[in-house]
Amino acid sequence: MSCAHHLPNHPDRFEVTILESSSSCGGQAFSIPLDETHHGASWLNQGVQGGPHIFRHTFSMFRSQGYDVHPVSLEIYFGKGSHFWTNVFPTMFHEQHEKDIKKFGKVLNIIKWFSALFVFIPIRVLLKMFWFLEEFGDCVIVLSLALFLGAPETGDKCKKKEGALSGNNPEMVMFPNLFDFHETWGKGLMGRGLEMRLNTGVVEVFERGKKGVKVRATWMERFILGSTKWSDDVTVTHWDSNYMEKHYTNHFDEEQVTRAIKTGRDDSARIAQGKEFSPMYYIKPYDQEPDKLEMISIPHPHRSLIDEGS
Repeated sequence: MSCAHHLPNHPDRFEVTILESSSSCGGQAFSIPLDETHHGASWLNQGVQGGPHIFRHTFSMFRSQGYDVHPVSLEIYFGKGSHFWTNVFPTMFHEQHEKDIKKFGKVLNIIKWFSALFVFIPIRVLLKMFWFLEEFGDCVIVLSLALFLGAPETGDKCKKKEGALSGNNPEMVMFPNLFDFHETWGKGLMGRGLEMRLNTGVVEVFERGKKGVKVRATWMERFILGSTKWSDDVTVTHWDSNYMEKHYTNHFDEEQVTRAIKTGRDDSARIAQGKEFSPMYYIKPYDQEPDKLEMISIPHPHRSLIDEGS
């Protein structure tokens, strides 16, 4: 839609038609309705809820259609029980893996300088190359990558603390209602002469040329994108507190913190912040299959959703 937004500026040169296989203009970036009496908000964005400040073009498009983003300080829950840690306050898990945390910071500098050599190495192979503990890889690195991959500015916004994963709450933004935004945007494009066909997939391209559309993917595109699995559905399995209490620690746990004070750092500020712990995302690996994980988005900390729903 971003490309189509600019092409109608030259109606003498372009006749534009958007084909979208889903039933909404935004494709996989859509919103689902919520029961406000249960969740405190009337909707939740599916596919993507927000991002770092690097997406300036996206923010510009929001504002051009009368919508805006809402700043938030990102709080995340990782793991469960002895594997529990968060970016808000220090836990026993931080203390157990302090050496690996320090070492990983040094490894990142090596990767930065020799990125061309490491770019095709799978992350699990990379961790074994530098002798990281398997538990550290499964419960810290893989989970962090699953959440932050595609958000390059996130790491830049975190304050560097040697041997510490907590106390880093990057400033992010929450997107507005994506369904409403794309509907408004789509109607505006059609008002400018653009044709939009929803529930329509591309079966065959009848015309091609040196300046036309690529009909077939190159071998490199197939190699890079071939293993990606796409989905356009959403299944709500649980929203009850019993499930969350059983599988997650969704509150400040004094017992988890007290032993972590032995690190020698002054963690008082981070512990005080932890008492207001209100995570936006929960993510954990499955015990029997650590290569698979579960991620949950909680709308309650997204104040913009609650304010708009009230």
